[in-house]
Amino acid sequence: MIKIVKIILLIAALWLITLFSFRVINNEKVAVVVTDWGQPEGFSESYYQGIAQRSRIGVQSLSKNQNCTENFVGEYPYRSSMGSYPHVSSFLTEGFEEYYDNSGMYRFEANKELYINVLDETVTLTKQDAEQYERIKVTGSGDGYGRRNILTVDPRNGVDPLPNYYKIFAPNGIQDVREQDVVFYRRINKLLGAEKDTTGMHPMTDFMENYLTEFMNAYFGNQVKIRFGMYEKNSGYSARHDDVAWAMARWGGFKNMLLTRETTDHNFYANHFMTRNKVSYKLCNSGLDNRVDLKQIRQVGRTPEYNLMLLRNMERYLNDFPVNEEISLLYATYGLPWPGRDPQGPLGAPHPWIKEVYHENAFNNYLSFKRYVEAYYDQKNGGRWNINFNRSDGIGSKDSRTRSLYGYSRFPSSIFGHPENELRFETIRDQLQQAIKNEGKKNIIIVPSHWYYNGQDTSLKIRELNMLPLNTIEEMNQGIFDISWCEKYENDGSLTQLLDQGLNCPDGYSRITLMETFDEVREDFNMGYAQRIRGGIEQFGLLPDLGIEVLANGPVSYLNGGVIEIINGKLKGAKLSVRKDPHPGAPESYTYESSYRHENSRNPNTEANAIRPFNEFKTYDDHLVSAWFDFNAMIGTQKMSRPKKIMPKLPNAISDSIYFGPYRTLFNSPATITIPIAINEFSSSNQIQAYIFNDLSQSFDPIFSTPGGKILQLILIRKLQALIHKFWEFLL
Repeated sequence: MIKIVKIILLIAALWLITLFSFRVINNEKVAVVVTDWGQPEGFSESYYQGIAQRSRIGVQSLSKNQNCTENFVGEYPYRSSMGSYPHVSSFLTEGFEEYYDNSGMYRFEANKELYINVLDETVTLTKQDAEQYERIKVTGSGDGYGRRNILTVDPRNGVDPLPNYYKIFAPNGIQDVREQDVVFYRRINKLLGAEKDTTGMHPMTDFMENYLTEFMNAYFGNQVKIRFGMYEKNSGYSARHDDVAWAMARWGGFKNMLLTRETTDHNFYANHFMTRNKVSYKLCNSGLDNRVDLKQIRQVGRTPEYNLMLLRNMERYLNDFPVNEEISLLYATYGLPWPGRDPQGPLGAPHPWIKEVYHENAFNNYLSFKRYVEAYYDQKNGGRWNINFNRSDGIGSKDSRTRSLYGYSRFPSSIFGHPENELRFETIRDQLQQAIKNEGKKNIIIVPSHWYYNGQDTSLKIRELNMLPLNTIEEMNQGIFDISWCEKYENDGSLTQLLDQGLNCPDGYSRITLMETFDEVREDFNMGYAQRIRGGIEQFGLLPDLGIEVLANGPVSYLNGGVIEIINGKLKGAKLSVRKDPHPGAPESYTYESSYRHENSRNPNTEANAIRPFNEFKTYDDHLVSAWFDFNAMIGTQKMSRPKKIMPKLPNAISDSIYFGPYRTLFNSPATITIPIAINEFSSSNQIQAYIFNDLSQSFDPIFSTPGGKILQLILIRKLQALIHKFWEFLL
């Protein structure tokens, strides 16, 4: 017995020693937690119940100064971690009980003459009992969670996907919004053909995990440990990202932790509230928050790799249209409310939509993409197609938002501003109506650029909201998610759509194609994503195995910017200058009360100093943000473009290739790069062009003129000449 005890103690001691050693070893390494919505390939009841709770309701603050709730929103007692629903529909509140539980969602089983609750099958009503209350069919002709006809039938054939589902107006002890959410997602999966209870991950997600794992191993070896965590777990296939982060900190002993998102556009709702704040909350409640240095990668768009991926994805669709005719490109992104609803009181949604940086970020990504299309595809620059990006009305130049065919997708049009507000954000349908009905555009391609695979949003949600046709279930099962159709507006303003004709449209109709997202260019997308993650890892001072030599480094501040310069040696004069925040406190200090609201709206505010959304970036000071966060910048050289592959040299180059890091760091307000060049290699400044390396093509792309920046300038510096280029999308 004594021997057994000794053996157990020895094993325990060895385990503790191993664990301690493991944690010491990992102390200098970087843990990467890749986050995502993590939607199942099929239907998972537990996933959809959980994701609704975590993404829209969150956690309620139980006291005014509750520990670990520093990042919650709203004023106590109406304070929570998410708060995109009104407080009283999210949390049972004394005096407002009817908003929390006023009705119930049921499935009627005729053979049993029984109504069975969609969330709790022990909650039932007999047919006789149910007839005492008002009942409506769940699926009808509506388009939202109203009191009547809350969900539509299948727009392809008029078939009711939930023929035996009812809303019964009687409290049942279950939160209404949770019941509504599960019915909402059951309908979605029916329309997408995902009726089986398979809970596997989407193939694109599986591909991403394998690709990024191999990339990090090739570039960083065992100095980086990458794990994948979702906003909600898919039992047996994925874990919650905050649980993954906690395990890497608690058991892995990682001090340096990078949180990443694959989304094209940066927004606080996903990146701060869903990603960072949930991880911070978990670590704080576990007493680990002071042991972990959290950093983030917030978006993938705007890089050379992302833009090239979009071009490659688009070309097959351009080829379907007549070469000599004008093709209008309608760029589609997610969209977020502006300015949102009044966040005050029990009926308010405390999530601070007015503070979002999304709007500026997403439009900058569009302008970056636009420059690539102009350079490579537009006939004006030697390309094959006559590309149109604009609408004829609006305010400002052709790079202004109100003159661009730039559409929000994921909410009803009324969410984005009053219809009479000239600075409102337009939806896809708003833009189509303008292009077809008002301007007679004949060829239109809708370019989705936010979602990395063909999921529920692009396959169904954005289409129903914008009256775009759906693919058949048979096509979806074959992986076909692009669609072409013919469309025109009648004299009475009604819309006519012809399907099953492709682009062979009769006279008077416009040809429209909705592109797929990135399933067909998945490797291209993940190369760009991997390079963004690489830059996030470099924020910790860990560099990839690419022969990088840092010759100068220094701090850059979110508020004050910074200047880093090489002062000795061959690259003397190479410099990065980051402007200070041009509008300190914006949008952080914005409030619903101070936002502009049209004079004809229900709650107008037309004061001269009322906050309005941007329209155009004429100068660098038009941007709300310069650097996105505090970081340590680096300047130096990089020998290899990929592990064991020498960096190519650009023909006729008059300077060395210079590494600016952390790699692929993004700014909104233009930064300035100074590069020493050989003055005897050119005879005229018109011969000079700045280039940036593209890891996808393994070659160099020109840096294009950008709104808010300046063209190339030559400045004499100590018998050298320096090439300066200011650009709003600066990519290190």
